[in-house]
Amino acid sequence: MVERSGYPAVIAEVEVLTPTLRKFVIAAQGTRFPAVSAGSHVVLGFGDASRRYKNAYSVVSATPDGRELSVIVRRAPQSRGGSVFLHDQAQDGTPVTVLSSANLFPVVKTARRHLMLSAGVGITPFLAHARALEAEGADYTLHHFCRPEEKPAFEALLATLPPGRIFIHDRPPEDAGMKERMAAEGIATHLYFCGPEGFMGWVEQAADALGFVAAKVHSEHFFVPEGGRPFTAVLARSGERIEVAGDETLLEALERSGVDAPCMCRGGACGACALEVLDGVPEHRDHVLSEQEKAEGRTILTCVSRARTDTLTLNL
Repeated sequence: MVERSGYPAVIAEVEVLTPTLRKFVIAAQGTRFPAVSAGSHVVLGFGDASRRYKNAYSVVSATPDGRELSVIVRRAPQSRGGSVFLHDQAQDGTPVTVLSSANLFPVVKTARRHLMLSAGVGITPFLAHARALEAEGADYTLHHFCRPEEKPAFEALLATLPPGRIFIHDRPPEDAGMKERMAAEGIATHLYFCGPEGFMGWVEQAADALGFVAAKVHSEHFFVPEGGRPFTAVLARSGERIEVAGDETLLEALERSGVDAPCMCRGGACGACALEVLDGVPEHRDHVLSEQEKAEGRTILTCVSRARTDTLTLNL
């Protein structure tokens, strides 16, 4: 299968950072990539004859001429295939397609100070942000949390930035005194964080307990959609019935069937893929809908959410 649109490219370089982290340099073939800013992500299309993948990754760097960009991919322990393919099969010359790009996680340009917290592969948007803020002479601090065995790799990735602004911890945030550090921040500080769900929950609770104003708290959830019970999606306008397998998302099933379904982040963070539910009960897994909206069950984010019922009828 060939993607219907996008920017053709190849993997130009693969760098092994740790046993579970690899950096991929992606080179444009012909048409240049669209301009990206710090915090942007791209949706990559890749795979082989047996299966195609469409995954979103933060851009850690990009050349000004639009010829190259880089992403870092962690081999997910519960991967549905995308990260495993890139780790096990991708090499120099492997074709990929940059399907789209967007920035859902920019810094607030008017903020007087930026406090950035990351864990694991959640460092990726901050690699670009820290370099941009440093170039602008902005006031920022980055605290990164990782496994002890991965600390040297992250130290190398951040080596060009001033050590007085970059702190790498190989223990949990509560053990590193992070809550006390957050409490010492001034009222003008904007907080940004990204990482695994447990880490995200800890930061959210700490920020709330310390009285951080909601307008000054910014996060990006990177979410690897998990499988679940198979179900049938019914398209109300045509009556078509699409079987959603246990190891694919509703969005992937729609795309597999040739449906031009809306999407952007593919991780339950932006809301672009929201569709109206006419019948059935969704199993919500996103970070966009309010608790009331989830309880009403009239909207579903197809990129991560599934169905609690055997069928789910969509206004599509």
